[in-house]
Amino acid sequence: MFRVLFLLFLGVLIYYWWRSQQIKEKAYEECLKHCYKADVELLDGTIALSRQWFAKDANDKMRWFRKYEFEFTSTREHRYRGWVQMAGLYVVDFHMEPFHLN
Repeated sequence: MFRVLFLLFLGVLIYYWWRSQQIKEKAYEECLKHCYKADVELLDGTIALSRQWFAKDANDKMRWFRKYEFEFTSTREHRYRGWVQMAGLYVVDFHMEPFHLN
């Protein structure tokens, strides 16, 4: 019985990790797309998970939310912050700090 529970737990853990990687890749693509549209550069080429929580979405369905933060620059002198909020593979919200234009 212990082995079955252990394998089930391990399977759930692997699935969570795999799904998290998919969501992070989608969030990264969204950040690149928004940075390209705004004519700014995504710094360090990464995003970082800053928060996770379980809550209801706009349709009253329970969802697992993730918030990823990133930094970007428009002048190559100053760093600005932004974040993208995901519910599964869907972008719920996207924000970039006000920045200087070249």
